[in-house]
Amino acid sequence: MYFGVEYDIDPDRFIPITILLDEVLYQSSVRNMREHYFQYHFQNTDWLLLSDYYFGNDKLNKVVTFTALPYVGNIEELQHTIQSVAPKDIKHTRNVNSEFVNLLHQLPILNISFIFDRTIKYLIWKTQDEFLEDMSLYAQILNAYTAHWIETEPHQKQRLTRLLKNIRYMQDCIQHKKKLPILCEVFFISLLGGYVGSVLARETMLENLLWMSDRDRSNELGNNLIRELFQLTLINIIKHNIQFGFTSANSSSDEWYQELVRIPDYLTGTIANFDFKKGDHNLEKITIQKMLGLYFSENRESSFIYRFHVIPEGLKIQRMLVGRNA
Repeated sequence: MYFGVEYDIDPDRFIPITILLDEVLYQSSVRNMREHYFQYHFQNTDWLLLSDYYFGNDKLNKVVTFTALPYVGNIEELQHTIQSVAPKDIKHTRNVNSEFVNLLHQLPILNISFIFDRTIKYLIWKTQDEFLEDMSLYAQILNAYTAHWIETEPHQKQRLTRLLKNIRYMQDCIQHKKKLPILCEVFFISLLGGYVGSVLARETMLENLLWMSDRDRSNELGNNLIRELFQLTLINIIKHNIQFGFTSANSSSDEWYQELVRIPDYLTGTIANFDFKKGDHNLEKITIQKMLGLYFSENRESSFIYRFHVIPEGLKIQRMLVGRNA
């Protein structure tokens, strides 16, 4: 088992979870995405990918959200508009402005969220030993690929040497059992971000991708380790390079694009509070009620949510629907 998946070394994909994601997305969702979104934006070559995460234990779900937005200019105007209707993050907001929800419906955005069980510390691994075993194998595979690329792509030697240092940093964390929860978050954020980027690459004429992450501790591990792993996942799926940029939002950076990231922030905050088993939500929070009723309810056009289930047979990924009667 590798990442909860029956796995033989596959030269096409070195992360088998991306194959599971393909099976779910291309069977349950891509028709909706193409009908309501990609057919209108497939010619766009420049894209923004915004992201926000929740990995705490005091809400019902752990959540990773990515918002795709074609870059068509007027970013400052959009930032000003968001600031006027959503001046604060959702956790600091008592009542969501209906105009913000209207903006979400009007913007050419595609939102993809992933949910994990809050009771599992390492997201899909029930024990630390399981996590260490898989991460060790993953690092070995990356190390072998990178060593091969250094020999076959000498013009990329500087970047690949930096990647090797990051992989060795990963291996040091694994060997000495340090910063493991953050390493787990880095793995999944980069994996899922790279995967969403691959969907854009396969469904549009993507040439340039800029990833704008919310300020998070995962951005401070290694030397932009999360960026390296994101790009590796993306390239491993689409099999060619694109122009890729990353805004490193760490504790010392200027998050000049914070208004844009407020979009996935509101989505993550809502999903984190939703009880999928009961089809209910935190009735005490008006913000969650309004987001559920005005944006998520029966939304099959711009919101796509997938839940990771850890089952005895391994790992299962399921598309979910959020709504008042979901």
